[in-house]
Amino acid sequence: MDRRLQTVVIVGGGTAGWLTAGRIAALHGPKGQDGVRVKLVESPNVPTIGVGEGTWPTMRNTLRSIGITETEFLRQCDASFKQGAKFARWTTGAANDFYYHPLVLPQGFSQCNLAPYWQMRRDQGDESRSFSQAVCFQEEICERGLAPKLITTPEYSAVANYAYHLNAGKFATLLQRHCTQVLGVEHVLDDVVHVNSAQNGDIASVQTREHGAVDGDLFVDCTGFSSILLGKHYDVPFVSRDDVLFIDTALAVQVPYATEDAPIASHTISTATAGGWIWDIGLTTRRGVGHVYSSRHFSQAEAEQALERYLACFIHEVWR
Repeated sequence: MDRRLQTVVIVGGGTAGWLTAGRIAALHGPKGQDGVRVKLVESPNVPTIGVGEGTWPTMRNTLRSIGITETEFLRQCDASFKQGAKFARWTTGAANDFYYHPLVLPQGFSQCNLAPYWQMRRDQGDESRSFSQAVCFQEEICERGLAPKLITTPEYSAVANYAYHLNAGKFATLLQRHCTQVLGVEHVLDDVVHVNSAQNGDIASVQTREHGAVDGDLFVDCTGFSSILLGKHYDVPFVSRDDVLFIDTALAVQVPYATEDAPIASHTISTATAGGWIWDIGLTTRRGVGHVYSSRHFSQAEAEQALERYLACFIHEVWR
């Protein structure tokens, strides 16, 4: 027999859990106005990974839909603008070897494919312009260190399309506060010790250590690598793709700025190494830098040395 969905239970916190809770709660009205309640069960003993600091432009609509102002988000999460990614030294390794993935689409992309015309100019010897330079203006904005909007541009509106760089830990805290205080999400801070099944095999509730059974009609697994509902309860196997995805290990550090008014790159910088690449993300208070690499092609010592060389170059060139 069909019955109306009344309670959604999100298992797992962090940005994934709280974004899910916020979208569902906002859709059904603050504090369950249309009868749908949202609960989030989060372990107090599992810290968030907090490495991912880059987003996609759709985050602007997400934040707007759940009722967080852009001003509050920028201030609370040490956030900065992201206008795309600059891939450095991936072909020749030279200082001028880079290309951009901008977030502005090519001019007239829906009417024609500009790539053959750009390639034709390249074949004729005109190699002065990258593809992104030829089809949009965003690479130039990034290279000049400019923003994608003016101070007078309305919140979430853009002159050039953009996403954000953010402090993932502070973002989760902002989402938790907004979801519980504004949207009425019930926060259960406890460990899930068992998953209780209904007769038809659906999940009936999750059993917590201190709060007992948390019942629901729909359960969403946001437990990450733990995979409490999908992996441990339903035995959905993890499918490895390491035959084609070689990058499996990461080293991450936080790098302070030399001065309070140091320039902030409005794009992610991705620099190739012999065994992976180094990301460089500028927040308002620091840079998040890390080396992701293949453990089959790089030892940890080699990865650390490559990261140290990058940081030494950064300090020499930027801090002088």
